[in-house]
Formats: sequence, C-alpha cells, structure tokens
Amino acid sequence: MALETNYGDILLLCGDLHVGTRVQKIHEKIVSALGQNKLQHVLCTGNVGNKETYDWLKQISQNFHCVRGQYDDENNEIHYDQKVIQIGIWKILLIHGHQFVPWNDEETISVFLKENACDIAVFGNSHQSLISKFEKKYFINPGTMSGAYGSIKQDAVIQPEFVILECLGDEMGVYKYKLVNGELLIEKCVITK
Repeated sequence: MALETNYGDILLLCGDLHVGTRVQKIHEKIVSALGQNKLQHVLCTGNVGNKETYDWLKQISQNFHCVRGQYDDENNEIHYDQKVIQIGIWKILLIHGHQFVPWNDEETISVFLKENACDIAVFGNSHQSLISKFEKKYFINPGTMSGAYGSIKQDAVIQPEFVILECLGDEMGVYKYKLVNGELLIEKCVITK
C-alpha cells in the first residue's frame, strides 16, 4: 500500500460519512486498510453520523480534527465550523463546505483561504472527491468515506472515497482512494508549495 514510507506526516482526509442515517457502516475494506497504517493526523470535514463512528475516527490518530457539517448538530463534541491546522510548512483550512455559496466554487473557496492565510482547503459537502489548484492554492474534497448519498443526487451511485496526504516538506503526495467493486483503487498526484 502507498502509505509504507517514513518520509513525513501522513494525514487521513475524510468526511460526509452519515453513518447511522444514510448508511449503516463504513465498508470493512476501508476500516481494514486504515487500521494497517500509522496515521499522524485525521482531518474530518464533518457529517460524521453516529457517536461510534466519531469515536472510531478519534482512535485512528492522536491528532484528530473534525469540523461541524450541517447535520452534526446532535454531536456536541464537534465545536468548530472551521479550523486551521499547521502541518509542517503547510496551513490547511478544514471546513465542511456547505458555507461555500455556490458549492465548490473556486473563487468562493479562495476567499476563505485568503482570509485564513492557508495553502490548502479541505472540505466536503458534495460527496464527490475533488483535487484542484486555483491561484496557487489547493482544494481537496475527499468525497464520502461511506458512500452516503448527497443532498442533491439521492438516487446517484456514489462510491466510498477518502484521501491520504503524505507531507514531504514543500511537497505533498496526494493519494485518492476509491472503493470500486470491493477493491480499493488508488490515484496519486503531487502538490507543491
């Protein structure tokens, strides 16, 4: 698996799980894959679902960061609507994404990044993964780790997805995982500061 290196901090990016409401559980292939790796950080974009899933995410890493999605009101352990996290020389804005109007709009996201002096926005809400660059800033949406349907396309087939970042100084390895037909497929790219 792509995570067996000793070069830098390894981060799990996930969100839009909705476990207990829109799906019953996270696929065991994903749970197993994450249990094998030594993750230094977990960044969750919110809409976790039940307390058991929240507690599972917390135990994956000592450095657990989670922001509130629009359906997380019942979970009083999530206190922030957005959070800035420093990983090495990178500043990451963690935010659910329902605050962006219109959703996934590069200019709107860029304003949030500039206001918080961040390099990367990690956000959710659309339930579809995205890795892009706009005005020397990076946008990463890890998709939905559970495969839960979104608010707009409730009948769409959505595959479970998550992202792993490997921080290597002024570079980050970006590994996008997608569960297709019971197998985890990986796409890799590198982003630079």
